[in-house]
Amino acid sequence: MAESVVSFLLGKLSTLLEDEVKLISQFRNEVVFVKNELDRIRAFLRSADAAEDDDEEIKVWVKQVREVAYDAEDIIDDFLYRFKQSKRHGGFYAYLSKMVRGIKNLKARHRIAYQLQCIKLRVTDISEGHKRYGFKELGSSSSYGTKPCYFYELRNDARLLEDAQLVGIESQKQDLSSFLMANSNCSQLQVAAVVGMGGLGKTTLVSSVYKDIQVRNHFHQLQAWVTVSQLFKLDEVLRQIIQQFFKAMNQLVPDEVENSTDTHLLKKTIVDFLSDKRYLVVLDDIWDVDVWEALKVSFRNNKNDSRVMITTRNVDVASCSTKDLGGKTLILNPLSYDDSWTLFCAKAFQGNPCPSHLEKISRNILKRCEGLPLAIVAIGSMLATKDINKVDEWEIVDRSLRAELHGNRKLKGMQAILSLSFNDLPYHLKHCFMYISLFPEDYLIKRNVLIRLWIAEGFIEEMEGRTLEEVANGCFNELLNRSLCQVNERY
Repeated sequence: MAESVVSFLLGKLSTLLEDEVKLISQFRNEVVFVKNELDRIRAFLRSADAAEDDDEEIKVWVKQVREVAYDAEDIIDDFLYRFKQSKRHGGFYAYLSKMVRGIKNLKARHRIAYQLQCIKLRVTDISEGHKRYGFKELGSSSSYGTKPCYFYELRNDARLLEDAQLVGIESQKQDLSSFLMANSNCSQLQVAAVVGMGGLGKTTLVSSVYKDIQVRNHFHQLQAWVTVSQLFKLDEVLRQIIQQFFKAMNQLVPDEVENSTDTHLLKKTIVDFLSDKRYLVVLDDIWDVDVWEALKVSFRNNKNDSRVMITTRNVDVASCSTKDLGGKTLILNPLSYDDSWTLFCAKAFQGNPCPSHLEKISRNILKRCEGLPLAIVAIGSMLATKDINKVDEWEIVDRSLRAELHGNRKLKGMQAILSLSFNDLPYHLKHCFMYISLFPEDYLIKRNVLIRLWIAEGFIEEMEGRTLEEVANGCFNELLNRSLCQVNERY
């Protein structure tokens, strides 16, 4: 997140250098120095942000960068407010007014100059700290390679759940299964795209359908499942598909294919192997349209009623895939309150009814889960370790759920999965998204009000040929498409 703060500040510094700093030339050197140092810091911050959760030293360093960026932004805003007015021209009275303002602002000039010197010293110290503690090594690691093992376990565990453990997905499962086994016009290859925010149970639903005996028989056991995710490497994904298909047919993968990193060869192998077969492929957790574009050519239409199922948080991915090959999009919604309560009791009380003395507390906790299965399961499993006879333990969780998120291992995996969507945002959308947290809980936010507030805060940058309102509206739609906001009402 610190990277986005610095990027936002650098935009303001550039504007300041271009338009305003000529008014007070002695500020230029300080502003140029701060801008150059922040440019260098920003180049490192993406890796530092990714490691922040796992490294206390990095966390302190990123916090310092964030604070100095905010302080510098306040100084620049103060400067622009005080001195932009002095551009006015016209006659003796305007000149006299300008002189009076200059005298009044003399003290402010010295104060701002001093503050800029302090910012310069702080930025220098932060930059030296970066070199002193050897943080540069982080730059070579993957942005997502530092995630703990439980982060990946949650996704794999979702595929191991038995149908008896699933709640509230019966109708979606029936709908999806019927689509997979239906005969399409001209036996075309089609896509079933399951879309929704993280933690809604997309992988769980698709896995339940994938394992269904009728579905397996329909595709003659010729199925493959690959998890794409943000760690996407095209050659690895293609090899996994090849390995699963060859294994299903009791065939050995040729050595030249098994060890190849040539994506063209791997794609051709898949196309040739599936040319006369009915198959089902699951591409779990696709994040970007470009990933779908890279994979789709591997699945040619062999007119055998084959199917591809994908799960994604991005509406654009779902829309693009179904338009390319035809098919349907299934949008997952949060669980109903009754289904949420059933799932919560199954996890917190091992399927037994909720004790009457804990019902009020349990329902308060459940309300904060907002029907999100991942949150209900994680929090319910954590509460299962509490003594049901000690009401005070449950009351502490109710009062301090936010603290539990950071300190409880059972909840860390949930937090990591939900944070992925935020971490994947470009910096300007991170500002827009975090701004929404200023509104009260359960508050209905009007789109036009929100985008105008974004513009007033300076989060929206001008784009050629588009008004600020049009750019802001594009940001709003992007957050919707990424399943980070819910539409309550359309008109």
